[in-house]
Amino acid sequence: MNITKNNYDYCEISKSQDEYIVKFGYQSYHGKTIFPPIMIGDRTFSSEKKALRYAKKIAPPTCIKMNKDKYGT
Repeated sequence: MNITKNNYDYCEISKSQDEYIVKFGYQSYHGKTIFPPIMIGDRTFSSEKKALRYAKKIAPPTCIKMNKDKYGT
């Protein structure tokens, strides 16, 4: 059984109040970097551990960015 993984080259984890939001998409097109990245979707998680686990499944570790909100909560 051959299962192909859908790898994205842009993944951002941000904290918003009591949840973690994982946004994912593409930041390059035909080898060229594009700005802003093309957002494909997002998911919310109740803990940072769950969000990071999901992010590692869909994107390489070098493409994952962690952002905290400005209040640090």
